Amino acid sequence: MEQELSQLKSDQMELRKDATAAAALPGFSYRPGNGMLIEAADKSWSVRMALEGHMRMLFESGRDQMGRTNGEIMGRRFRPEFYYCVNNCLYEIEAKLDLDGFGTGNAKNSLNTGGSSILQRGVFHFHGENINPFLPTVTVGMDISTSAAATVSRQGSSATGAQREYDILSRRVGPNTGRAGNGMTLTWDDRSLSSIGIPGRIGRFQVGRASINEADDGLSSFKDRSGYNVYGNIQPFSQTKNKWIRGLLFEVGAWFCNNDKRSTNGIGNTDNGCEDMRLRDHGDAAVQTLYNSGSVGGGLYHFVQPGMTWEVGPYKLRVVAGFAGARDGGETGVVEATPGKKRAYNWLIGHDLWLWSPKGFLTGSATTPGSVLVGTHFERNNASCTNATKCSDINSGDFHRSRVLLREWDIYYFIAPRMSVGFSALWYDASNLRNARNQEAHNLGVCSSSKIPSGCRNGIGGDWFDMSLDWRYSF
Repeated sequence: MEQELSQLKSDQMELRKDATAAAALPGFSYRPGNGMLIEAADKSWSVRMALEGHMRMLFESGRDQMGRTNGEIMGRRFRPEFYYCVNNCLYEIEAKLDLDGFGTGNAKNSLNTGGSSILQRGVFHFHGENINPFLPTVTVGMDISTSAAATVSRQGSSATGAQREYDILSRRVGPNTGRAGNGMTLTWDDRSLSSIGIPGRIGRFQVGRASINEADDGLSSFKDRSGYNVYGNIQPFSQTKNKWIRGLLFEVGAWFCNNDKRSTNGIGNTDNGCEDMRLRDHGDAAVQTLYNSGSVGGGLYHFVQPGMTWEVGPYKLRVVAGFAGARDGGETGVVEATPGKKRAYNWLIGHDLWLWSPKGFLTGSATTPGSVLVGTHFERNNASCTNATKCSDINSGDFHRSRVLLREWDIYYFIAPRMSVGFSALWYDASNLRNARNQEAHNLGVCSSSKIPSGCRNGIGGDWFDMSLDWRYSF
């Protein structure tokens, strides 16, 4: 009996040791769109791995020899992501690779035939909010991400929303994605306002100093005059039970770019993200410049974009307006190629609707296989150089102001959590286009003959139609 009791105690001790060892093993978890997390039992360290993939088959109007492609498959996004944390993620390193395909080159280029970069993010985060809720997340590094426009309202989500790209103005005249070659941001995320009697929360407030839209892949912009951004959004009724107002979000983003003209006449290597104002289409293989303001004056360039989103049940409404402006004159000691008042503005209204899922009509989500998402949006973009005499040479002298409309329709089917296939149709209309051979009117098929016809007048307007088939996945 004593021998059996001793053996039983020994077995119990071994079981306890095994249970203790098992409890100390790292934990594994997965959440669609957020990747796989490997985390120590005591949260002293963790590693998270994710991947964003987006393939697009293009059907673009215009001349294929100028890059307007039909039937080719472009890697819009192919980005492995890695996150390394210590001390319960008080310190975090974010590393992403940018393995995108053709058509995703620098937005300043009119013909994008190669991939843009290898580095997507290389930054360090200090999560001060883990110490005190009043402290921000401090982010420093290369290819840093900033919120410099109405991030939510202008597109929604490139992975789970319907709209194909950002609005033309913020993507081409504004800060685009907000990517900066290097810099620092202070960010306060998801802060409740209940302590001051407001039944809602601040979704994000951020300020930053960075080379926004400049210094690709962590390079130098060759200037000390960095850009700045400020962004904030608020959901004032998110903690109420009223479904009609709970989904209201108000936001505003602003980008202040210091346009440094010291590299004029080839002297110096200064990289300015705001050297001109150009309206461009979303042509992936061969972006077409629909309007070019010419060189803007040195000094402060601003872009401000307020927005509003209202979400109720399966429906989301998005509304934004954008405003851009630059110094009207030149700079002491610098000869401006095209001085004159340069301004641009736009507005957009978009609709997203979960049409159907296995649960029935007007239901669905990005994590529910079988869900159908439909969307549409309309935007109007205007740009002008208002001094007709001083602006007479821009756009080959054909015009000094332009209006570009875009109507878009989208449909996506979610075949797995965060994985979707879809179709987009984009109808453009421009009031003015350059019409010489190998310029926009010819490249887009508005003037499609090999020789300029007599009816293709200077500054002709016209419309064209692009389509795409898309596959998107956020692991």
